[in-house]
Amino acid sequence: MLRTTHRLIGFSALALVLAQPAVARAAGPEPAAGSAPAPDARGTARPSNPAPVAPAPAPPPPRAATPFRLALTYTHVLSEGGDGDLANNQLSTNALGLLFVSPSTTYVRDHFAIAHQWESAGAYSARGFRIDLVSFGYPIRIVERPDWRIDIEPIVTAIRGEIMFVNNGGGRFVRLESGIGLELSATFRHWFLAAQPLAVDFRYWFYGSDAFQPHQSRTGLGRIFPLRLAIGHEF
Repeated sequence: MLRTTHRLIGFSALALVLAQPAVARAAGPEPAAGSAPAPDARGTARPSNPAPVAPAPAPPPPRAATPFRLALTYTHVLSEGGDGDLANNQLSTNALGLLFVSPSTTYVRDHFAIAHQWESAGAYSARGFRIDLVSFGYPIRIVERPDWRIDIEPIVTAIRGEIMFVNNGGGRFVRLESGIGLELSATFRHWFLAAQPLAVDFRYWFYGSDAFQPHQSRTGLGRIFPLRLAIGHEF
């Protein structure tokens, strides 16, 4: 009886040893390092150690604002042409005033100018105001150094008004113009000198007081070629 018991225990141990490789094969091999994660019970792969998300790139720095400019300006009309009711090449026209250039973060800056204007031709003379109401420019940097720079600036004047008073009670009148120009400026330690040698204005409306009857209101197209100089400071 004892011998039979020992034989049964031996057969049982031998069966367990032989069954271990089959159990290991049924369980499957261990996943290798770096291999894809095993699917879960629903067949969905479970992520292991997900890669870190890269931070979003920093936004570009805002564009530096152009400085505010204040300048003393002088304008001289070189010649006039076109419609004879709106332009007279015999006139000698000059203006002296102030120019205000507003800063902008879009690099397009607004120009506002107001000046005292005087004109004459023979016995005729008149004085008044020359006002750039709607005008803007786009400065283009050509040369830039720590202490100085050179710019060119295309300037578009949408509305310019001239309010004039004829001497010796000759009446008063208003003229409207639009124009384009190209300005060259040199800046040294915030002081600048600017010249506008290339410019053309288009005069399209004249309205006078009773002294100009029966043609108080006149429309057309007159061409005016001015030269403007400016000296001022940036803030």
